[in-house]
Amino acid sequence: MRTYLIVVILGVSLIACSNPMNQPEVSETNTFQETSFFFKPKITYSRYFTIDVRENYKTVIVKNPWSTNDTLVSYVLYPKGKSVPSIQWAEFKIPVPIEKVVATSSPHIGNLKLIEELDQIIGVADDRYLFNPYIYEKVVQGEISQVGSLKDSNLEVLLDLSPDLVMKTGVDNVRNEDVRLIEAEIPVSYNVEWMETDMLARAEWIKFIATFFNKDEMADSIFRQVEKDYLSTISITKNIKERPSVMTGNNFKGTWYMPSADSYLTKLILDAGGDYQYKNKKSTGSLPISFEVVLDDLIEADFWIGPRAESLKGLGSQDERYALFKPFQEGNVYTFNKRVSQNGGNDYWESGMTRPDLILKDVTKILHPELLPNHQLFYYKKLQ
Repeated sequence: MRTYLIVVILGVSLIACSNPMNQPEVSETNTFQETSFFFKPKITYSRYFTIDVRENYKTVIVKNPWSTNDTLVSYVLYPKGKSVPSIQWAEFKIPVPIEKVVATSSPHIGNLKLIEELDQIIGVADDRYLFNPYIYEKVVQGEISQVGSLKDSNLEVLLDLSPDLVMKTGVDNVRNEDVRLIEAEIPVSYNVEWMETDMLARAEWIKFIATFFNKDEMADSIFRQVEKDYLSTISITKNIKERPSVMTGNNFKGTWYMPSADSYLTKLILDAGGDYQYKNKKSTGSLPISFEVVLDDLIEADFWIGPRAESLKGLGSQDERYALFKPFQEGNVYTFNKRVSQNGGNDYWESGMTRPDLILKDVTKILHPELLPNHQLFYYKKLQ
């Protein structure tokens, strides 16, 4: 949780909007036509949301990851122009498709781009860390408002915008921050995709977002292609016998927060044909490990993936002891900042969370370049 929050806190044409910086397309999205409000997407990987179809409406429920069998928020969605269903238990009743949305987190923008709904964004948290050039330019021109960060949203701005939905990152006790917003009858969605322990589960949240736009079939088609490509890469790594060892992250004030056995990062490393020292170590969050223990366990690791640095020299300047690790000495250090905008936005957090197939291919290419000879690193780059 703490590590996640640290991460979070860290002339454009229409062509740039549809495919900024030549991002590989997911097939079948550009010509897709929605056919039915009553399409029910199958939720295969996610543990924290459900979508069900009733006679004249849909129910969407987000489960509370911090309270077993509890609901974080519930919705009834019904076709715009139809009668409001007489359902008492749902917190929000929303006619769809919605037309005005506030997206306060990078993955929201990545998902909205994939389902071709960027033009419905009327507000973002702020212009820092925005990667999408189309959205950034609209913010600069004042066409999209800045509403403030997760804990400091400007209620007056939100009320003036009168959005159909405010999408926020769900954290423990987040509802306590939004009492006035909810009292103003502005629907809020709490996206807890970051709590998922599988990259495909994270990507499957595109189905949650799409249902508010009546694009369930489109999202389902997109996800099936991403899933297919992800599983295809796993199929070429699952029988690998020589698995290079991988270390990840950075030392932070004397403690190294490593992914635990249930982390999506651990599963990513294993799916890419790597080995990870703490792959069987369970924890409710990241593993806080002292620098000395990490040095003892991982000094001979083969690769270092994901440290926060722009160069090997810059990484070494953070802590001179980093030079003791084998991957630092041999130059096998890779980070996910290949696609960064001038204002600091990192596409890894924006589109990467929707494209685990590309991230997996990147890490597989790093660990086993011979398996993907034609793949060029998309999100990752080697530190020089």
